[in-house]
Amino acid sequence: MILLGLAGTALRPTPTRAQEFTPVTDPVKNDVLVLRNGDTITGEFRQLQRGIVTFKTDAASTIYIKWPRVITATTDKTFEIVMADGSTHVGSLPELGEAGRLGLQIEAGTLDVASDSVVEMVRIKKTFWERLDGNVSAGLDFTQQESKLDLNLSTSIDYNVAHNRFGLDLSGTFTRQDAVDDIRRGGASALYAREISKAWLWAGGADAQSNSQLSLDYAWSVGTGPGRYLVRTNRVMLATWLGLFYRTEQYEGESQRNTLPLSLTTDFQWFVWSGLSTDVSSRLVVSPILDDSGRWQISFTSSLSRELVSSLYLSIGITEIYDSRPPTDANKNDFSFTSSLGWNF
Repeated sequence: MILLGLAGTALRPTPTRAQEFTPVTDPVKNDVLVLRNGDTITGEFRQLQRGIVTFKTDAASTIYIKWPRVITATTDKTFEIVMADGSTHVGSLPELGEAGRLGLQIEAGTLDVASDSVVEMVRIKKTFWERLDGNVSAGLDFTQQESKLDLNLSTSIDYNVAHNRFGLDLSGTFTRQDAVDDIRRGGASALYAREISKAWLWAGGADAQSNSQLSLDYAWSVGTGPGRYLVRTNRVMLATWLGLFYRTEQYEGESQRNTLPLSLTTDFQWFVWSGLSTDVSSRLVVSPILDDSGRWQISFTSSLSRELVSSLYLSIGITEIYDSRPPTDANKNDFSFTSSLGWNF
C-alpha cells in the first residue's frame, strides 16, 4: 500500500502563501537569539526542527540549541513556519519580541505568538537542488553459524515548494542462506501531498512492490484521499490518512487480478535530542479489500535511528506484513529485521 510518509520521514506541512516572499540566497549573520540565561547570540538562523535550533556563528561555527531555552529571536530570512495548532505561514521574524513571544511578519501582517507554539521553521530556498532533502542507507549482516547473508539498501527524497510536497522512496533487501531459497523484497513509492487547511491535507500517489517470501511477483497501486495531523509538537508527530486505491497484483502461479483496498495509515514519530539526535518512527497500515469480502492486508514498520556524527546515523528496524487470505498457498505473513548505516543530505 502507498504509505503516508517516506522512510524515517512523515508528511511535512507546507506553507499556504509563499508567492510574495523572495528567499534570501546570500546569508548574512545578523540574526539574534535571546536565551533564558540572559545570553544573546548573533549569527545565522538555519532552521528549527524537532525542537532544535541550528544556528551558525562566526566564533563557534554551527551550534545547536534546544528551542525551549530560547525566549525570543529575530531573523530577516524567509521561512515556512509550522504552528502547534496546525496552521502554516511563510515569513520572517523582523524584530525581537518580549520574553516568550515572537513577532511573525507574514503576508497578512504581523502575528504575536508564544515561542513554544512554533513547532518548525524551515528555510525557503531558491533553487530546485537546494530544496531537495533525503537520505540513503545500506546494511550488511552475516551469520557464520547459519551461513546467512542479509543485504538492504534504501533511499528517500523529498521536494517541498509552496504548499505542495513531493516524495520518492526506494528500498530493497536480499537474504541468502544455505539450503533455503533466496528471499528478495523490493519497493518503490511516489507521493504528492497538498495542505488544504490547517492540519488537513489531500494526498495521492502510487507504489510498486515485490516479495518472494509471500510469492508476490509484483503489485502496483494508485490512490488518493484526505489526511490529518493529529499531534504536532517539537517532540511528537502523529498523523493519519485514509485512501481508496486501485491495486493490480500477480502471485506466483496465479493469474493477475485487480482489487480495491481502502487503506487507513497511521504515522507516529518521537524525537529526542541530547547532543546527538534519536528518532523513533512507526507506521501502521490497515487495508480491508472492498471487492474481496473478509480479506485484510496489514503492515507495520518501526525503526530506531541514532545519529553517530553530523548527518551519519545508525538505524535498526522491523517490518511485519500480513495478508489474511492471499490468492495462493503462499505465506500469510512476512517478518524482517534490518540494521543499516545512513547519511542525510
